[in-house]
Amino acid sequence: MRVTELDRASVDHVLTTTRAVRRRLDLDRPVPLHVVYECLEIGLQAPTGFNLQNWRWLVVTDPELRCALASIYRRALRPFIEMMDAHTPADDQVTQRVSVSSWYLAEHLEHVPVHLIPCTTSRVVDEREMWASQGFDTDHWNMAASSVYGEVWPAAWSCMLALRSRGLGSSLTMIHLAAEPEVAELLGIPEGVSQAGLLPVAYFQGEDFRPGSRRPLAEVAFQERWGETLEALRES
Repeated sequence: MRVTELDRASVDHVLTTTRAVRRRLDLDRPVPLHVVYECLEIGLQAPTGFNLQNWRWLVVTDPELRCALASIYRRALRPFIEMMDAHTPADDQVTQRVSVSSWYLAEHLEHVPVHLIPCTTSRVVDEREMWASQGFDTDHWNMAASSVYGEVWPAAWSCMLALRSRGLGSSLTMIHLAAEPEVAELLGIPEGVSQAGLLPVAYFQGEDFRPGSRRPLAEVAFQERWGETLEALRES
């Protein structure tokens, strides 16, 4: 079987320019649900441990439900924004911009045409008990949390990339999880299902996106041992 040649430039462009879109979401343009479903289908091809496919998706378009979600979201976000603003240095313009755009999204969330809520049928507490029963030290919870949310985050990111390739923007938010039981009751999410976040989805306005500002690879990637940077090894 011949390997299909990929347009690497296009693939790399989508991977490096899929940004968290908040202020540039087009709140007036409808989003056809068949486009959303296409992106969810792509997300289903993400890797999943033991092929369990524990992810579940809830697509929310009803205006009253979106309004209720937005109210919960703002209530959860407000104290976090206040804390961040109080501890952000005056010269940290990047964090200040993120704070402003985050609150802008919260203020307009009910007008975003589609809310996607990625879920998983696993719970961290249950996963921890399972690993503990096999003799693993899970006091720190890290193994359980990684196992549970590692099932759904790749699918969510794949969906976001697919949305990006179709001219739609999204942002992976989690602040509403502070009121997860309230949201579960609102949307009829059964007990035992964990919500992993909320993706507001709409077409984006303006020009295309550019790669974001990131730390140099040499500061964040190590080789063989922690602190032995790739840059140091390359120069040795």
